[in-house]
Amino acid sequence: MAKTKIAEPKEEPTNEITQLIGKAITSNVPVETLERLFTLQKEYKADKAREAFVQAKATFQGNVALITSDKRVLNKDGRTVRYQYASLGHIANQIRKPLKKNELAYSWDVVHENNHMKVVAKLTHSLGHSETSTFEIPISQDQYMTEPQKYASAQTYAKRYTLINVLGLATSDEDTDATDVGKEKDVKSVKAQIILLLRNLDYGTQTKEEIEQGVKEMTKLELKEENYEEIVKRLAAKVEEKNLEIPIVEA
Repeated sequence: MAKTKIAEPKEEPTNEITQLIGKAITSNVPVETLERLFTLQKEYKADKAREAFVQAKATFQGNVALITSDKRVLNKDGRTVRYQYASLGHIANQIRKPLKKNELAYSWDVVHENNHMKVVAKLTHSLGHSETSTFEIPISQDQYMTEPQKYASAQTYAKRYTLINVLGLATSDEDTDATDVGKEKDVKSVKAQIILLLRNLDYGTQTKEEIEQGVKEMTKLELKEENYEEIVKRLAAKVEEKNLEIPIVEA
């Protein structure tokens, strides 16, 4: 009867720096030399981890071309669609398998202070390299929501925003959000986004004065180019809070 050959465990491949460290230890070199070699080894591993992360993220993005939407917000007539978006749970379902296949994982860190929330999404590769995306958002003061609901609303929006951002993905609602902007030639421009968001909040946008007033009331910011990005973030959060179903059930 033939004997079953047991496969020996594969050894982790060594690099030149590892070999130098081995030789240095056996040669009793000075401690300072060993410290420099260990630093070089650490930097080498960090570079390799970074390369693996970039490759894994690129492959992941190729597997997940576009995040589809599953939520629709209707206009006041109750029939036509104002805009649509992808809920947090729906996003998670679409990215779970591609993330696992490419050895990527995500997590969040949430800090809540003085009616203000800071959410940081972290994307990490199995070799240790990670990247983050940060979003700061004021907590809504709307009277129809309880304090826990206000907190959950802001957190859900910020988690969705940071997750999509750190993954470098696009969502199908980026086009459908602009359906109300009839005369804007570039619906993805920052100005068009601001106008669209103000209309969703029932603010007038026929004159510059109306737009400036709406921005100031909803974001506490002046309508200046250096504020555009932050204005869009805050207005988008207000739109979602306004149309979010209560109670909040998203994880």
